[in-house]
Amino acid sequence: MFNAHERMVAFRYLKIRSNEGFVTLVALFSLLGIAIGVMVLIVTMSVMNGFREELLSKVIGFNGHMLYQPLGGKMSDYDDAVTRLKKINNVVKVLPIIEGNALATFGSNSVPALVRGIRPGDLKQMTLVSDNIRQGTLNNFGAGENDIIIGIRLAEKYNLTVGDLVTLVTPRGRITPFGTMPRIASYKIGAVFEVGEYNYDTNYFFMPLAQAQTYFQYGDQVGALEIILTHPDMTTEMFPVVDQVTRQFENGGRLIDWRMLNSSFFNALQVERNVMFIILSFIILVAVFNIVSTMIMMVKNKTRDVAILRTMGVSSSSIMRIFFMVGACIGILGTFLGTMLGLAIAYNVQPILDFIERMTGLSLWEGEVRFLSEVPAIVEGKEVMIVVIVALGLSFLATLLPAWRAAKVDPVQSLRYE
Repeated sequence: MFNAHERMVAFRYLKIRSNEGFVTLVALFSLLGIAIGVMVLIVTMSVMNGFREELLSKVIGFNGHMLYQPLGGKMSDYDDAVTRLKKINNVVKVLPIIEGNALATFGSNSVPALVRGIRPGDLKQMTLVSDNIRQGTLNNFGAGENDIIIGIRLAEKYNLTVGDLVTLVTPRGRITPFGTMPRIASYKIGAVFEVGEYNYDTNYFFMPLAQAQTYFQYGDQVGALEIILTHPDMTTEMFPVVDQVTRQFENGGRLIDWRMLNSSFFNALQVERNVMFIILSFIILVAVFNIVSTMIMMVKNKTRDVAILRTMGVSSSSIMRIFFMVGACIGILGTFLGTMLGLAIAYNVQPILDFIERMTGLSLWEGEVRFLSEVPAIVEGKEVMIVVIVALGLSFLATLLPAWRAAKVDPVQSLRYE
């Protein structure tokens, strides 16, 4: 496509010359602009991918793939329902649970708490929790009279540890002639978990199902059934099958899946991700305009050279290819540099952030605001290729107009006063 003499001339034009310092400086800024734009796009897309996937894994790992809610909020024949649901292909686990709000108090402190009652055996099968016990053990969970498990963020914030007492207060209490008396009970902390999602590590409390039934006055009933499938991607396929079985349950109820429960949140994440890609692409676009201005100035400075080449028999198409190669090299080098930097930062984003925080003393990632305790990043090859193609495509398009103008230089007019 490019002849040897075209490559030779193009590479000579790319060399830094003292008499063309300004043009060279603008070309360097163009290259850096492309590199920065590509780098920022790759890092941002990787962090947003990681944020979505990590948050999704926490939500699904903590709450299951489907949730059956009985009418009236209580279900008595749950053992039979669990047995029938487990017979469905691709249904791995069915967890009867009770969830209720309470106020947790310890010393002079009090925090809102979401208490989840669950069978001890089921909690041990929740690997997101059981594999991330930071203090204590699950071996005695449910063996004592008043057991409770809390998250690491709550424990660290209020200096709580295994063996400490936590008092739970709920408005679901005893009805008296003077009104409803709040129900108050104290529980001993048996273990501390850390799943990496700020809300779960701060506000969730696990309690044995039998104790939750007593505390929330459910008797021998439960509040819902959590259904876990072989893989979350099977939700669409399995929903009608599971729904058909749950419709046969006594008193009826409603079946919902994780997408329904979190649809608005994850849709907002997807919209934010797309908007960020468009906005950050303008960084590359600005750098592309710098390439256009650089090439136009270079064509202006090289008008005499172009005229001489034309009189020596070089065709206008060859001139166009020479200047196209110059601009393309700027785009290719900038894209390559930006891709390497972007991948390096994306794969090491948390250590880099930790280093900056240590050096500046600033907190750059607040878990309570962004839900996750650490910055996640997942590099997808497909997205990196899209960024590279967009950057190269815009760079190549930017060189066409200056290259076309160089090819249209009239050698007679350019050399008439030489």
